[in-house]
Amino acid sequence: MNKFDRKIRKLIKKIEVPASYDDKVDQVLLDIMKKQETIPEKTKNHRLMPRLAVCLLCILCILSLYTINAEANFFTFFKETIMDFLGKGTSEEELTGMGVESEKLSVSSKPDLMMELQETVIDSHSIYVLVRITAPPDIRFDENTLFDYYCFCKGSNYSVNQLLGGSLSCELLEVNEEHPNIATYVVSLVFDETLEEGSEVTVCFEDLTRNPYSDSPELLMNGVWSVSFFYHPTVTDHIEIEGTPDMEFAFLNTTAELKRLELSPFGILLYADVSRFPRDDLGISDTNIAIRLKMIDGSELTVVSHDPEKQGYTQGGSISFTEEGERTYEQVNLEFTSMVNISKVLGVYIEDLYVPVKIE
Repeated sequence: MNKFDRKIRKLIKKIEVPASYDDKVDQVLLDIMKKQETIPEKTKNHRLMPRLAVCLLCILCILSLYTINAEANFFTFFKETIMDFLGKGTSEEELTGMGVESEKLSVSSKPDLMMELQETVIDSHSIYVLVRITAPPDIRFDENTLFDYYCFCKGSNYSVNQLLGGSLSCELLEVNEEHPNIATYVVSLVFDETLEEGSEVTVCFEDLTRNPYSDSPELLMNGVWSVSFFYHPTVTDHIEIEGTPDMEFAFLNTTAELKRLELSPFGILLYADVSRFPRDDLGISDTNIAIRLKMIDGSELTVVSHDPEKQGYTQGGSISFTEEGERTYEQVNLEFTSMVNISKVLGVYIEDLYVPVKIE
C-alpha cells in the first residue's frame, strides 16, 4: 500500500462537516451514521501520473452511506439506501420511470476472501457496484473494517496505466446478522473519461484493514482482490446538449464558452473553453462555476454557489483542465446529493447563461 494513499485517506476522515448538512442527510437517509463532503479541487490531469491523479482526486471522495442493518432483499435495500440518493418512498416503478435500472451480476474473486459482484448501476459518468464479501470465520465486519486501497481500472486486471480517476468511495452497507464474516459494500466512482459500450472494467481492493486511517491500523487480510464487469449503462434518462458559439458565460474577469452539457439523475457534467483566461493563472484562481437547475414547478436547485455559506446540491466530483494547442478547456463533473428527476428540469443556469433542456 502506498503511504501517500493512506495519508490522503486520513485527511479525508478529518474533514469537518457542518451540522446543517447532517440535518439534510438525516432527512434523506435515516440510517446514515456519518456524512462527509469536500469541495472539488482543481487538477491538471494531463500533467499528472495516473495513480497520483487518483490519489489527489480521492480528496474529493465522499466517504459516507454506511449502515449495518441487515435486509433480506439486497436489491431493494441498495436502491432505497444508496441510489437515492433515491429518497424514502420511491417505488421501483417510479425509479424505472426516471430511467434508473440496475444490472444483476454473479461474479466472484479469490476463495480466501470471496467477492461477489451482485449489481451495477451505471450512467455515462458514474458507476455504483454492490459487492458481497465473505471472509474467513474469524473475521468480523463492522463500520471500521475497510480496504486500505481500492480503485477502478479499464480492462480485466489492475493496471496503473488504466486507472479511472474521479470521486471514489467504498462504504460498508450491511453486515449479515447471522454470519458477521459476510458483509456488503457499495463502491462508487464519478469519472471523467469516456468508456465504450461493452468495454471491461475491473474494481480492485487491497488489504482488508480495521481502522486503516488511524495511527495504528490492524491488517486483517493481506492481498489484492478484483472483480470485473462490462460497461453497460443502466440509466436511460440522460440529456446531452452540444454548445454553440453564443453560449458564453461569465468566468473570472472574462468569459468562457460552453462546449457540452450532460445531465443525468445522478449528476451534471459541463465542458467549457476557458482559453480567454490566462492559462498560468488557472491553478491559483477560484474556477468554480455557479450552477442552478430550473424546475418545472418554478423552483430552482442550486448545485454550486459562489456563496460559501450556501450549501450546494452536490456531494463531490472533480474539476480538471486539458490543453489542446492554444486552447484550454475546463471540465466540471459533479455528483448530486440525491437523485434528481431530470424530466422535471426545464433548464440549467451556468453563471449568467441559461441553457434550456425542455421547451417551456
